[in-house]
Amino acid sequence: MTLARNKVQSEESAQAMLALQGLEDLDAPAEDYRLFDGEPEPDALLAHLGYSEFRPGQREAVEAALSGRDALVVMPTGGGKSLCYQLPGLATSDLTIVVSPLIALMSDQVRRLNRGGHPATMLASGLSDEVTRDVLEQIRDGRARILYCSPERFGSTVFLNAIAERKVDLMAIDEAHCLSEWGHDFRPDYLRLPRALERLGRPTVIACTATATEAVADEVRTRLGMSDPLMIRSGFDRPNLSFDIVPFEGDGSKGRKLALLIHALSDPENRPAIVYCGTRRDTEEVAETLRGDGIVAGAYHAGMDPDERASAQHRFMEQDLEVVVATNAFGMGIDKENVRSVWHWAIPTSVEAYYQEAGRAGRDDLPARAVLLAMRADLGRLIRFIEQREVDPEAVLAQLRHLREQAGPGGELITENPRDERERVRLAVAERAGALRLDPAPGGRLSVTLASSVSSTELAAACRVASDRAWNSYHAIKAFAWSDDCRRRSLLRHFGDLSEPEPTGRCCDICNPIDWLPDPATLSPPKTRRGKGKTGRRNGAPTLDLSESDIRLLEELKAWRMAAAGEKPAYTVANNATLEAIAATRPGDEPALAEIRGVGPAFIERHAENVLEIISSAG
Repeated sequence: MTLARNKVQSEESAQAMLALQGLEDLDAPAEDYRLFDGEPEPDALLAHLGYSEFRPGQREAVEAALSGRDALVVMPTGGGKSLCYQLPGLATSDLTIVVSPLIALMSDQVRRLNRGGHPATMLASGLSDEVTRDVLEQIRDGRARILYCSPERFGSTVFLNAIAERKVDLMAIDEAHCLSEWGHDFRPDYLRLPRALERLGRPTVIACTATATEAVADEVRTRLGMSDPLMIRSGFDRPNLSFDIVPFEGDGSKGRKLALLIHALSDPENRPAIVYCGTRRDTEEVAETLRGDGIVAGAYHAGMDPDERASAQHRFMEQDLEVVVATNAFGMGIDKENVRSVWHWAIPTSVEAYYQEAGRAGRDDLPARAVLLAMRADLGRLIRFIEQREVDPEAVLAQLRHLREQAGPGGELITENPRDERERVRLAVAERAGALRLDPAPGGRLSVTLASSVSSTELAAACRVASDRAWNSYHAIKAFAWSDDCRRRSLLRHFGDLSEPEPTGRCCDICNPIDWLPDPATLSPPKTRRGKGKTGRRNGAPTLDLSESDIRLLEELKAWRMAAAGEKPAYTVANNATLEAIAATRPGDEPALAEIRGVGPAFIERHAENVLEIISSAG
């Protein structure tokens, strides 16, 4: 029941976000769309999309796709990966499929292409049946040249039949590191893609990522069966970002760290900002403390209600929330150009995760900051995490025996995609050892095919590889955090980039002493602020005791909210927790209303007058 409810909530949240982004009106241009009569030429294609020159690596990727050669494109976030498949995708009447796990990214790119008159469309969970039918028809009749879709689409027979009616000459796989179970963001649905490529007659492949080390890139190539692919690494540097690490040691470190964060985020030049925390509890506590110091901040983590998360993301994207304090659940697809700083409250699990998250700052190419607040106590948390994931051959064999008890005569079964990290790693180790094969199954599940026998030698070797990779990631992020080498150079070398750093402003705390922050030892630790009342909500927000008159006022506020939202989701105006707080406290003026959690400057500007009138009328 819990899984089913979560799936419904996820789909409802996706539907709301799609409606918010205007994707219920998706419509590809007319079917007589033509670019060229003759052979497409990269510069002419570039000009057609309104660009004057290629960025590093783009021309080579486009030329490879036009000539039918596979390519693995590794470019930094904001480096222009999308152009590498959009240009060849528009060059012929054949279909280009772009696979991405990011609804926000897909919708943004489709909207931009449509605005320019280009025939692109998308399929994702959450679209209405009517829109889905129309998109499938655009695929079948040839109106769509570029189709964006999520990887789980390849588990749909209707979808597979629709694309089978077209010649697919190019498949672009964005966030390709999701194919690697050793990558920091493995997604089982990506395992559908190798088989889908074979079913489509093996079209040309462009695999794109911003964070692939050599080991992950090798696995992506192997998984996709890429033959002699062109390897493009355009450089990992983000010249407009400065990288600072501030160490904290001894008693009171957490308090000093919090004081430094408050001081920094009180400066408007450092906002909008993202603060990444290692635990859900920390996101709630840090966000609450920031709000207590007048900073418009909100929490975001996977334990929150889907509508609460969607509301926080919407408010951040719309400038109503200046700071979002999040776990890594606030991840891919957050394409906000003007983020001025990204802060790591805790040391992340890997350099790859750190760099991807830090890279969400400064996508407008203006100066921005990435700051890691490093405590050695964080290393203990990372060690415990690795130890919890440690696998030995006996544990893998025990899981294989459990699977075999459930399997049919041919050693096949369908099982839930494991939520437990240790179970997922054991399955990955078993597959690496040849003990089973994993394929996606409908409903986000896994299809498991067990081998007739298991090699103890292969199993032991796979366990060692898993352990070594986890510890290598730990040692790499530890070395990065406490190195006395240039932070930018350390990051480039980690990803195999041998170029010299060329920052456009400040480089890092090693090359340029931190003169924009006070010494943490001079700051008085702030008192953490906790919400009053019982904490009955899953996201830690207080559950308020409302009187009968408060409940009547709450219902009036909800009715007003629905009218104010119009065709948009209700949470884009205010979430339930905010309305409950308004009903319980009954603020009498704008300053008092602004004190309530979830009420930001945009809410005050748009809705304060109406809300205060409703409160006044309620008596």
